[in-house]
Amino acid sequence: MSGSWFRISAQTVEIAYRQYDEAPKQDSVRTVTLDSLTRDHWQDWRTTQAKEREQWSGEDAWVESNRVWTHENGEPLHPDWISRRFNRLVELSGLPPVRLHDTRHLSATLALLGGADIKVVQERLGHSSRQITSDTYTSVLPQLMTAEAESTSAVVPRSPQKEAPPNEELDHAEGQSQEGTEETPEADEDGPDEGLSPAA
Repeated sequence: MSGSWFRISAQTVEIAYRQYDEAPKQDSVRTVTLDSLTRDHWQDWRTTQAKEREQWSGEDAWVESNRVWTHENGEPLHPDWISRRFNRLVELSGLPPVRLHDTRHLSATLALLGGADIKVVQERLGHSSRQITSDTYTSVLPQLMTAEAESTSAVVPRSPQKEAPPNEELDHAEGQSQEGTEETPEADEDGPDEGLSPAA
């Protein structure tokens, strides 16, 4: 199955609560690949949006904004509305407070923990260099440094280790060792014999 993706080719600027589209920085123009679960949610939303377009078109109220995420009448979502809505959902979820922008860092962190190459994460984030991504995330993810140390150690050639004898052989050897030892008599229960002679 071919992958799904979207391309970031514009950014929204807010001036006096009004929105304007403008070309993003060159580093921000990029293609983002979707995982299968997100792709399915996206397709479901497209189906819902098509139904809403049909319902509102009869009232001559549908707004053709050419946006993916809109209100039910097609009007684009305002950035401030999205932020307030996100904060409310976080509050209702009982999760620790987190800003909407923090989800960008969370996505990168999870990708790196999942084993994604740092170059891929760099391109997803739109960083101008791999070094920026590395400096930002390896310092907050000690697991990455540990994983690198372990992977480096794993490729070092080593002499083959002797195999441990099976459990049955160990049990047999322990039995022979116990049979060859003599039991020492236990001390008198009335008290230890400290080697003192009785008085004459």
